[in-house]
Amino acid sequence: MKKQCIGLLIVAAACAAQAQSNDFAGFSLGAKLAMNAGSLSSNDGTTSVDGYGQQSVGAGGFAAYGLSLGSNSVLTLGFDYSFSDMKAGDNKSNGTTNKLQNLWSLSIAPGTLLNDKTMAYFKLGFENGRAVIFNGSELTKNITGSSWGLGLKTLMDKNTYVQVEVKQTNFGSAQIDGTSTDFTARGTAGSLGVGFSF
Repeated sequence: MKKQCIGLLIVAAACAAQAQSNDFAGFSLGAKLAMNAGSLSSNDGTTSVDGYGQQSVGAGGFAAYGLSLGSNSVLTLGFDYSFSDMKAGDNKSNGTTNKLQNLWSLSIAPGTLLNDKTMAYFKLGFENGRAVIFNGSELTKNITGSSWGLGLKTLMDKNTYVQVEVKQTNFGSAQIDGTSTDFTARGTAGSLGVGFSF
């Protein structure tokens, strides 16, 4: 009888853990506020403009689908979009301003439960956006790159969670049409969001 009771307790605990994992599974939508900083550098080393110290606050939205992989693991597929521009530094010597806009990403994020309400995750993503360089006239170039990030999700109730995340984005080399100089861009964002599960 004692062994049977212990077995039942183990099964109950496993089922409860599975249910907790499932709280982060399924489809969700959310919104977030972010503190952003970016930079833009020419690959020949003649220009390096750093946006750190020129941070900008941005707003964005996200959609995610979580797949439960067991009692304490979730794999999340995500889409993020920024409604705001990210400053990428101003060159005061020549009056040039730089920014990154129309930023969106596709990501995959394995996560693990820290307790029954909180999940930690690591994110890898594909990034897309547009670099804008203004110096009397506006020059633009679509850019792509990759990102990685770390985050926490904490359940407020069965269908609502708070998400805290830090993400680093690195865009590949690109060249403004009509110029001969390649450039690279990068950005760092710390965000706080609220998600709603369906």
